[in-house]
Amino acid sequence: MGDDDDLLPYGEALERIASLAEALTAHPDREVSEQVTELLDWVDAFHRDGLGRLVEMIRSWRGEIFLESVGQDEVVGTLLAAYGLGEDAEAAAEAEAAVAAALESVRPLVESHGGSIEVEDITDGVVRVRMKGTCDGCPSSQDTLTYGVEVALRDGWGNFRRLELVEPAAAIDAEKAALECVTVPEGAHRPAPIPVPEPPLLQIRGHEQS
Repeated sequence: MGDDDDLLPYGEALERIASLAEALTAHPDREVSEQVTELLDWVDAFHRDGLGRLVEMIRSWRGEIFLESVGQDEVVGTLLAAYGLGEDAEAAAEAEAAVAAALESVRPLVESHGGSIEVEDITDGVVRVRMKGTCDGCPSSQDTLTYGVEVALRDGWGNFRRLELVEPAAAIDAEKAALECVTVPEGAHRPAPIPVPEPPLLQIRGHEQS
């Protein structure tokens, strides 16, 4: 790949990928078109989470300058921007607008009980929120996050990867047991809250902290 002639013509590659995807998803055999659509969805999900994890690792090593630099590469920058990753200001603005719009569907019900959901940060497809008011310590707050906020984000923002709760309540407030903001599907698994992890110490190869 030393010569310019050997470089990937990414513009042509993107057009060809889009053309093939459109043709195959419109295949007259419905079973074929559905399988192609499922294949594309799985590949997209794999790439989104894999690249997202890579970018998170780079950030944990104080790699924002590196991300900004590689984002200026035509191919890498296009790939990162496609998944809302990196230091692209336009992508960040789009993410903020998409998250705000998605949360509007659950905000009225939450606020009707005297609670509120505050977006603390949106980075690389990860949305960090803080529960306030009656939501803080409410037994149903995790249901609100999982079946209200997370569902709204997955439906409303294509680059959503993960939801994290900032400073979850240390204990459940029994007086809020009667509050219910969302309807939980019957038989649904109730996961534990996902706290925001502490940022790792800067690690130097050969001198890692155990």
